[in-house]
Amino acid sequence: MATLTLTDKLPEPPRADFGFEIDFQRGVGPASRVFTATHDFIKACEALDDELVKSIDSSIETVLVLEDIQSGSIKTWLRNALSATEDDALKTLDWKPLVGKYLVRAKYAVIRWIDDDSAPRSLPDLRRELQRIAAETDVRHLPDYTAPSPAALVTAVRDFQAVKDRLLPGDRATLLTKEGDLEFNLSVSLPIEDIEALAVARTIENPPAEMILPVKRPDYLGESKWELRHGKRNIGAKIDDQPWLRRFQNRQVDVRPGDALRCTVRVELLYGFDNELLTERYTVLDVLEVLVNRVETLDLPYDESPDQPD
Repeated sequence: MATLTLTDKLPEPPRADFGFEIDFQRGVGPASRVFTATHDFIKACEALDDELVKSIDSSIETVLVLEDIQSGSIKTWLRNALSATEDDALKTLDWKPLVGKYLVRAKYAVIRWIDDDSAPRSLPDLRRELQRIAAETDVRHLPDYTAPSPAALVTAVRDFQAVKDRLLPGDRATLLTKEGDLEFNLSVSLPIEDIEALAVARTIENPPAEMILPVKRPDYLGESKWELRHGKRNIGAKIDDQPWLRRFQNRQVDVRPGDALRCTVRVELLYGFDNELLTERYTVLDVLEVLVNRVETLDLPYDESPDQPD
């Protein structure tokens, strides 16, 4: 069970495996960015941990527990609460400190890899490094530690980049560990297309087709993808119809959440080196029509006449 306290004293981190600190500019930008970035960091760590523990033993489960929050700069201290089903390979070893240390070292390696733009990034190299860190735990006493899947690492890279994107120039974000701290390089930004390309072995492009895509959230600034819906699935789509986009941004076209775009769409299927589908990429080539949501709640008239006998 997570406990939350606010204090100006240093935490007692014997129970904290690692922390996340945001030293934010005061009086600048939306206040929510600090808490949203912290939330996104925790969610990114949870998703990555679920994949990382599989490299050690499929029976291990981990839950990220909130230990403390400090004010001033916002420091969030976290701990991995580890458990495992009955497994003979784990019975003879105090494995939890080893696995906890591995999870922290792996996060450090992923964030450092994201921010290192001194050479071309290699996803296979990152997978091998994480596999080596897992093997150094020697929990299983066997050389059978698997590397995290490319798809999971692409997700982790995308999630940590999203944390950086929440913050403003002049903010600072740092991973806090017992073996040393690592400050995020907020000046290094990986576009989502570049992140996905790291794991792509093959791309299949479908012929453009007409679709009707309900709008969840338009992109008013023209810097990111539109949030749309295809059937019951939420998708992100880039709009390449520049003349229509300019009219929309100049408020000559009105599009609201719940409306739909009848449009010509190109769909690309991106497959990884394990031949699994990594993601689908949607590009709106032409907006043919805006379909206004005309579904309205009908107010039925209230019948004040007395009940009729059966």
